Amino acid sequence: MKQNFELKQKQTQHLSMKLWLPLLQCPLHELENHLRTLADENPYLEVNSGLEIPEGSSRSAHEAYLDSRNHAYRSSNDPGDWVSIATQSLYEKLEEQIDEPLFPTPISQTIARQIVSNIDDAGYFEGEVEEIAQHCNTSPEKVEQVRQRFAYLEPYGVGARDYRESFLFQLNGFDLDEELEQLLKEMIEHFESLQPFLSHPRFHEAKMVLRHLRNPPAIMYLPSEPPVLPDLSVRIEEGELTIEMNQTAYPDLRVTGMEKEESFARRKLAEARDLVRLLDLRKKTLYNITLVLIEKQYDFFRGASLEPLRLADVARELGFAESTISRAISGKYIRTEQGIYALKDLFSNAVEEVSTSAIKRYLQEIVSSEPRENPYNDTRLHSMVQEHFGIEIGRRSIAKYRRTLNIPSAKERRFLYQIEEL
Repeated sequence: MKQNFELKQKQTQHLSMKLWLPLLQCPLHELENHLRTLADENPYLEVNSGLEIPEGSSRSAHEAYLDSRNHAYRSSNDPGDWVSIATQSLYEKLEEQIDEPLFPTPISQTIARQIVSNIDDAGYFEGEVEEIAQHCNTSPEKVEQVRQRFAYLEPYGVGARDYRESFLFQLNGFDLDEELEQLLKEMIEHFESLQPFLSHPRFHEAKMVLRHLRNPPAIMYLPSEPPVLPDLSVRIEEGELTIEMNQTAYPDLRVTGMEKEESFARRKLAEARDLVRLLDLRKKTLYNITLVLIEKQYDFFRGASLEPLRLADVARELGFAESTISRAISGKYIRTEQGIYALKDLFSNAVEEVSTSAIKRYLQEIVSSEPRENPYNDTRLHSMVQEHFGIEIGRRSIAKYRRTLNIPSAKERRFLYQIEEL
């Protein structure tokens, strides 16, 4: 197998690396759009597919918004001209509100637009006040003052730094009297325990308001995730593992036209032929990576746990550079008897012969069954992992694994649990 792939690698070196690397790295749900972009510039390339992939589905709303701003600044000197160009609902909604009376001066409007540029798709502010101040030639205090006015913009909660500040911002969307508003602010600020507030005569009213707070604040604007398209499937048939490429999801790439004398035509025709070969090589590369994965992770495909496996191990087996394997598995999925997995998730480093995947899976299990009134902090999670696996591991590593699994801290989980139970 290694000799065959060394031959393929040498052949690839004669092809255009400019075409090869993006084609190898492109996720399957983006592949057709990528090839159609190339076909638009090549009269000898024809792309056909039965799948309908929405145009631009691979870009986030934030990326699209920034693109629209850059385009508008290039095409107009009037800041108001480019508002209608933004096509993403969240940012369009915010842009419409950057006006009087909240932002009455040109400088306040400029700052507000810079703040919008630093709001992620979920609605949270992820920028640096100091950088925006420097960009707008003003003070950090002025920028923060403008950001606080976002508490009065719709959707309420957008522009906050974290979910607690977002909840405080969202209170402006309710018709609250002074007493109830103060109670809610105190409950949000002291989320470690709502016990002291249970006896408050207006606790039930506050509870009903808390139930309507959104986390994240722009959840209604978040685009739906593109469908996960596995490149391959691994099935058990008569006790044997078999691999099948997802040919129906792959676009059909064809070269059209005859050899031409003109230099430009010859170059484009050669490029079209290269792309057809490279698309086939992409399939073969993923297929052979999967063959190695089956060999190295055989027990996993039959329902057991993952074994420690590094990218370098597979790269060495196939005779490819580790960076090539990394590009090949990026954004790729495989369907198994246990479900659909990202190929990268089948690789795992080890801590004293225990795979990090196993540690992460255990963290998810214990957090899912932890006492909701007293969630486990990182110190407790650390000791539980060490005791369960009989290994020595740093507490910072446990905190890092928790964050990569999108598990909030113990304090945050406690507050969220309390909100759910109200």
